Amino acid sequence: MTIEEKAKWFDAAMKFGLEGSIQIVMKSKKDGQAKWAIVDTANNKVFNSNMEWEDEPELSKRDDAFLIRTRFSFEDAVSMYEQFKMFAE
Repeated sequence: MTIEEKAKWFDAAMKFGLEGSIQIVMKSKKDGQAKWAIVDTANNKVFNSNMEWEDEPELSKRDDAFLIRTRFSFEDAVSMYEQFKMFAE
């Protein structure tokens, strides 16, 4: 199984639906710390810390800056989504 195949399997295993195609997805777990992303699967976008949607690049093209902007603790991801919903309405 390739790294990309493993990543797709992992994404499918740990998702929490929010609304429509938007989900909170566990992207990694290291040293007991899970990192989550808010993902719009219909548009292949990910929510960032600037409260904007951006394209999610292929796994091999994700740099540290992208990961810092788009990966959160579960609590922070939920909070950011709630803030987004409050301002988007």
